[in-house]
Amino acid sequence: MLGRLQSREVHVYVSNGSVAHFTLREMHLLYRTWQLWVLVAAGFFIMATGHPVTLPQFDSFELRLAFWIVGLGFYLAASEFHSFVLYSLWRPIFKRPIPLILLSAPLVLFSTYLAGAVLTLLSGTDRPPFGIMTWQMNVRNIVVAHIFETVALLWLLPAQRARSGAAAQTRNVMLAGRRFVLCGIQRVKAAEHYLEVHTDAGMETVRERMLTFLEQVEPGDGIQTHRSHWVSAASARDLKGAHLQLTCGEKVPVARGRLNDVRDWLQDKGVDAQGETA
Repeated sequence: MLGRLQSREVHVYVSNGSVAHFTLREMHLLYRTWQLWVLVAAGFFIMATGHPVTLPQFDSFELRLAFWIVGLGFYLAASEFHSFVLYSLWRPIFKRPIPLILLSAPLVLFSTYLAGAVLTLLSGTDRPPFGIMTWQMNVRNIVVAHIFETVALLWLLPAQRARSGAAAQTRNVMLAGRRFVLCGIQRVKAAEHYLEVHTDAGMETVRERMLTFLEQVEPGDGIQTHRSHWVSAASARDLKGAHLQLTCGEKVPVARGRLNDVRDWLQDKGVDAQGETA
């Protein structure tokens, strides 16, 4: 269940007019990269050393820095759940990507208000915990967060995918004690308690669960079209109705609830997908 949720894609409109996409698993992996934390550390230092008027209730560098650090902690803790829930509500209604600033603004407000309240209580000021933020501060926080998120989606995430793609050439997956070269796997099909692993050399059957396989691959490696089917990025050709056609000529079923994700995924690959949701 968790593996399937982490594989669901979120599609957003970025400020430059382009559409970016990411999965919850990619988001989690991005949070662990040193490149992101260098960006965050530089931004925090600049904002914390700024004029105290931006955070009038915290007149010391230490408290201003603590505000951003605590706010980031709340942001990271809730971001994956928030992104999944809000996008799941948005997509069925509007049937298009969600603007990045609309996706993140509620999370930013939640994180900064909670951080401000916590530090107000700890610092012993006389101001009410949830009355410290002005509308100007809210706008500034949303804009600052949006800049960080845009940089992460347009530069850091593609760089992470490029590194993952290079590593995939030598990566292996372990299934039932056997080692399979990831780049040689075309598709995987679950059949009761077994997996049919279709590779460049043919098909092999192993006693294993689909979840075990999914936990070892990344979003850039391929896509799960159905609870029982996974297809590699190199093997996918186009979408016809409720089936994904492969470069080898075979067809793989696509679950109704995954049609939009598969179509968007193919379009990101430069493929004109024609699948129908009806």
